[in-house]
Order: sequence, then C-alpha cells, then structure tokens
Amino acid sequence: MPITDETVSRIHCKIEVLDSGFIAVTNLSASGTFLNGQKLVKRTLVKREDELQLGVRFKATIHELLDSVNYETFTWHQVVRDKYLTSNALQAFISTSAQKVNDQLPCYFMPVVKSAMAYYMTDEKKFREAQSLIYEAGDMLYDMQDGSELLQGIYASVLTVCARLYLHVDRLDVAKETILGAAGIFDRLQTDCLGCSMEQRKETYNMAAEILTKTGHADQATVYINKV
Repeated sequence: MPITDETVSRIHCKIEVLDSGFIAVTNLSASGTFLNGQKLVKRTLVKREDELQLGVRFKATIHELLDSVNYETFTWHQVVRDKYLTSNALQAFISTSAQKVNDQLPCYFMPVVKSAMAYYMTDEKKFREAQSLIYEAGDMLYDMQDGSELLQGIYASVLTVCARLYLHVDRLDVAKETILGAAGIFDRLQTDCLGCSMEQRKETYNMAAEILTKTGHADQATVYINKV
C-alpha cells in the first residue's frame, strides 16, 4: 500500500499477529499513531476493523494494512476468496505466487487456501475434489495444533467448509456432526482474534442453524440463531 504523506515515518509503527491470534500495534514514530482517533501511548491490542491514523493524514483499517503486506491474515477461506474470486484465479496463485513466497508463508497458509479451493469446488459440484482438499487441510491443521486460539479457529472454519460440502451432497447426518464440532470449538474460544473472528463464528452458527433445521432439530437451531 503506497503512502505519500511526508509525516509518516519510514518505520512508523509495528503491527503484530500474536501467537494467540490477537493483533497488537505499537507506535514507533514521533509523528504519532492514532487508534480510532486516540493517540497510542503503549502497545495495544486491536481489532481488524479498527482504524489507524499514521502521521497527519494517512488513515487505514487494520484489515487493509495487514492484507496489503503479509499472508498472516489468510486465516479464513473468505479472506482468500475475497482476493481470488474464482477457482481459476486461486489455482493460478497457488501455482505461481505461492511458490515464490513460500519461505514467507505462515504454517497455516496452505490449509486455509485448500479450504477456499474446496469451497469453490463444492459450488462447481466437484465434490470428490472438494472432499480431498478438505481432508488434506484438516490433516495438516490437526498435525500443527499447538493449543493456540488461532489454529483452533482456523480448524473450526475448515470443519465448516466440510459441513457445507456434506450439506450439498445431502449427507445431513455427517453434516450435523461436523458443524456441531466446529460450533463447539468457537463456543470455547475468545471472540474477535485473528483466526476466530465474529464473521467466522456467524458463518458457522448460521450453518449450524440451517443443518439442525433440516434434520428436524428446530429447538437446537434456535440456540445458534440467537448466537448470531
């Protein structure tokens, strides 16, 4: 993201994605860094939708700044699909760009990308390909689990993509078991950290409500509707 404001320092602030999944900002410039209009005086936890002002005029959300500079924000299939709007575009990225920057990628990057591709494959009715990608992503994430909320949230979202696939092929029993597993993970995690955003929770809870309704469990469905 180009910045032309002369009051923005070359090294103005530090944005960190912590092991817990939370995001922290530290001011490093005499020109000042402002969070939602308030001057930062110490390292502060922030949300993706918060606005930073660097210097006198430059403003951007945490989401915009993170997504413009690193792949650590690729923690949910929707983030990937927002950047690569078709399966062909995503495959082109996987085949070229991802290989070139492989040493810069976080460990969870490829499982999330695979889940995004599985989402597209499901829409395209390529169900076997989607299932294979989801299983690969799930196995990779299961092996790297370290107890962090970041990886648990990512795993829950992959389970949600899996439940969506089973819903599409009318395997409602398996879809129900899978989505309740994903919802259970989100229920015990803190809210609004990277990898466990409110948007991810809403997707999972909405799907839980849909699947429970289709399987004749309207009372349980209401519980998840009320969580959205």
